[in-house]
Amino acid sequence: MLTPGAYARRGVRHHLALDLGTSTVRVWTPAGGAVVTEPAVIAPAPSGRHVVGHAALELEAAGGAKLIWPVRQGVVDNFFACVHLLRIVSAAAGRPRDDVSPVLVGVPATATLRQKNLLVAAVRRATGGRVATVEEPLAAALACRPNPGCGDVLAVDIGHGRTEVARITDGAVVAAERVDEVDPIDQLPAIADCVRRMGAGPLRSRRRLLITGGGAACPGAATRLAALAGRTVTMPTEPHLATLTGLRLLLTG
Repeated sequence: MLTPGAYARRGVRHHLALDLGTSTVRVWTPAGGAVVTEPAVIAPAPSGRHVVGHAALELEAAGGAKLIWPVRQGVVDNFFACVHLLRIVSAAAGRPRDDVSPVLVGVPATATLRQKNLLVAAVRRATGGRVATVEEPLAAALACRPNPGCGDVLAVDIGHGRTEVARITDGAVVAAERVDEVDPIDQLPAIADCVRRMGAGPLRSRRRLLITGGGAACPGAATRLAALAGRTVTMPTEPHLATLTGLRLLLTG
């Protein structure tokens, strides 16, 4: 069972929390203090080097540079581009390049073992630190509810590349399902169907529904999902930061 502070280590100064999504990468380290957020994209510059994030988008807008998105549907698609992206962003967050402090990274709960191992390898290559993983819905649930050790919770992580519904019991993910994009414009009915399937059983009325991720911030999303699923919905103030906030709690308590 994971609780706040589960990955805290006394005397460690540059541990890193990392939320690598399809469209956005977010990094936090106590060395920098603030969250560094960049589009998860790189592009070749005229100098022969590659630029990342907002600089890559600006280069593409100015001269039509070819953009490379290293993450597809929530998992690593281009290993070396991902490594380059993470090196630049972690340095911008204030982490020394030769540091070997622990790195805690969120992974989709429905990712395969190969996909998880590929992410760990990319993060290790980029940061040099010891890498541990936590399921993204669990990290997000910690942000919504710092003590998830009691009860049974359904967590919906609505991402731009992958949406998952996870059932969390006693602070651990016991079941997870990826929501297929039946309708790419409006996936809330498909999410509600998944919630009803995973929430069935004798504890149905006690299972709270938490929604997080960038898609949760869309106007009216929480209200519509509550009506479609027949449940009361809880959402953090900044749902797009929930996964990173949960990872920070695990590192700091």
